[in-house]
Amino acid sequence: MVDLCLRWAVNCAGWTPTRMEWPRAMASIQLEEAERIRGFMFSRDAKLALVRCCHTHTISLTAILRQTVSRLNALPAGTSIHFNISHHGKYVVLATESTPVGVDVMELVRPRAKSAPEFFHTMRRQFTEGEWHAIRAPCTEEGQLAQFYRHWCLKESYIKADGTGLSYGLEKLHFEIDPTWPPSIGKVITGSQLFINSVHAAEWQFEESLIDSEHCVAVTTHHSTQRSHQVVFVERTVPQILLPLCPLRDPQEWEWDRFSTQLDNALRNLI
Repeated sequence: MVDLCLRWAVNCAGWTPTRMEWPRAMASIQLEEAERIRGFMFSRDAKLALVRCCHTHTISLTAILRQTVSRLNALPAGTSIHFNISHHGKYVVLATESTPVGVDVMELVRPRAKSAPEFFHTMRRQFTEGEWHAIRAPCTEEGQLAQFYRHWCLKESYIKADGTGLSYGLEKLHFEIDPTWPPSIGKVITGSQLFINSVHAAEWQFEESLIDSEHCVAVTTHHSTQRSHQVVFVERTVPQILLPLCPLRDPQEWEWDRFSTQLDNALRNLI
């Protein structure tokens, strides 16, 4: 069996679009997606959303996969490639498998205008009593927030892999987390286990890692995809993602002018 597993992380914060790149990318996504991106106030949000849309477009055509992984060219006709995408902070992340897969990434940042206890209070119904005990176990607010985002990534990645969406009551999901957190950057831990209404969901497995010191990511895969080696996230550049795109319409110069009016990240914290 061909291993269809990929883990990619794209740092959008480090990308400065050119006058040619931005209009071409905007012309490569659906009109309603482009209109939504034009409505963002901040350039970082616009870049994240655009790269996510482009990721989805290229993966649906499998063009970028076949350019990168030569073994995919030998796949039998009709072979399914499952993929999932998430974005937060600086990164857009992608996970692919031959079976259902879910991925979620979170930036380890303090919520705006709220202390950790205030933030936890607003989210109190999303986690079990045991999970809250694990989240609050660290001595510092930074450690507690890291545990919160870690739990959130696990739950989000699971419901995306299972296809249930946010309609699923998160409080019904209980994670017994791998105690070896935090992993070294470039390492993956797989010891966390899920219980749904107190029943062990042994058919699912969970990969947790740090892309960098500020971003945690979780991937949920079906037990049938279990492998003996670790699969770590590989950084890709935005130009690598944009290269295989085929514009759906003629690129428009005014798209660049519109993007140039969106506020820079430096102003983000002043508003």
